[in-house]
Amino acid sequence: MRAICPNCTSQHTRKKGIRKDRQRWLCNVCAKQFTTEIENYSTQFPKILLFDIETSFYHFVGWGTYKQYINHHQITKHQYILSWAAKWLYDENVQSDVVTPEEAKNRDDKRVLKSIWKLLDEADIVIGHNGDRFDMRKLRWRFISQEIEPPTPFRIIDTLKIARKEFFAPSYKQDFLTKYFKLQNKLETDFQLWVDCEAGNKKRLDEMVDYNEHDVIGLEQVYIKLRPYIRNHPNLAVLMDEDVCTHCGSDELVETDKEYFTSASKFPIYRCTSCKTPHIRHKKHSNQYNTTMRSS
Repeated sequence: MRAICPNCTSQHTRKKGIRKDRQRWLCNVCAKQFTTEIENYSTQFPKILLFDIETSFYHFVGWGTYKQYINHHQITKHQYILSWAAKWLYDENVQSDVVTPEEAKNRDDKRVLKSIWKLLDEADIVIGHNGDRFDMRKLRWRFISQEIEPPTPFRIIDTLKIARKEFFAPSYKQDFLTKYFKLQNKLETDFQLWVDCEAGNKKRLDEMVDYNEHDVIGLEQVYIKLRPYIRNHPNLAVLMDEDVCTHCGSDELVETDKEYFTSASKFPIYRCTSCKTPHIRHKKHSNQYNTTMRSS
């Protein structure tokens, strides 16, 4: 169903992409651009989930403390998930879950795993700092250990991998990135916090989930900061079926005065004025372009 232009009342309008929770339109008659609310916004814009987990210790037995090799036979208690925190991109609400004192003492994370599983199962794209190498692999191991089926497939954006690939920085830890770019810093913690959480201390478990939630807010800020430099970012234009920025979904693409050359052809370069990502636009035919991230 097409929207009615508020300027000329024409129904000859077309979609121009989504900006957060607003559908953008262009009137084909008077060229007026306008926006409308999206009732089921969550089903229109790709579901992009930022998340972080906190785990318990492994418990081992051994004969020393200096440069010890720990064999799997020496494990007496396995690691489990203490808490998780997550938020949908641009959503102010941070969701989280943490084991109860009784669950912590019993090292039982099944309930907490089921709650994060539901969000992962909804997501089109999942973002984490070291999420590909640690968080997702750890979750998969706990899922199979607790006989929980895998969530439906999604794309993963690992901000740690991106930082290491695209930049020569003194550190790639989230704590460094948030401090360097003056974003939301991680909360200070100590080793004892994990000890107290494993012991089932309710107050300390609450502190753990606060720490976890704080990390996710910082993660979103780091992702948005790095986003224009992500050359293999999942293509939001495909998910939205719109001619929009591949990185943020905005339709605010402005042609620059520069062209990108290959050995056989040349293509116009556009820049998204919303997220600042540059794009090479490959012309399919006279009035349609396919947007791709500039490779440099």
